[in-house]
Amino acid sequence: MRTVLAASLVLASMSVVASAQHAQHDDTVWVWNARCDHPTKIALQVRLDGAAVYRSSLPICRWGSSFEKGQATFRFTPRRSLVWYGYRSDEGDSIRDVGDTTAANTPFEIALWQAGGETDAIELGFQAVARDGLHMNSIHVLWPTKRSATTMAPGLVLETWPESQPAPGARSRRP
Repeated sequence: MRTVLAASLVLASMSVVASAQHAQHDDTVWVWNARCDHPTKIALQVRLDGAAVYRSSLPICRWGSSFEKGQATFRFTPRRSLVWYGYRSDEGDSIRDVGDTTAANTPFEIALWQAGGETDAIELGFQAVARDGLHMNSIHVLWPTKRSATTMAPGLVLETWPESQPAPGARSRRP
């Protein structure tokens, strides 16, 4: 009898866990998806030393988490060296992170993708890859209603903001 009762409790708990996971999978969250019916447009810009190296417009909307499909890539070649912190360094070695320096004119491919959707934001994943491998893999929090910026490497900044707002650094027109 104990075996039957224990088995019933295990099956019941597995059923509860499975239904909770299913509910989380279909939660309504912010998604980056070209198929959004009435999207909120988000401007995305990557700047190096203040100059734009990439610009795009992302269609986002509230939808089931299974519709998190957004992704993009671009290439650029900085004319100066870049120092990347925190990815290739050993965090537990108790030595100050001196960074991972890449030479001037090193071509990079930057990948962007939706890493996660939340009820109030999108977790935007990004990677920086050169011929010698991966130099950065991190997350930028994209807020549908406000600006946010993430430093990828000193001088290299990823920014997002609702397109209804002016671009960062844009001058306002005076009558």
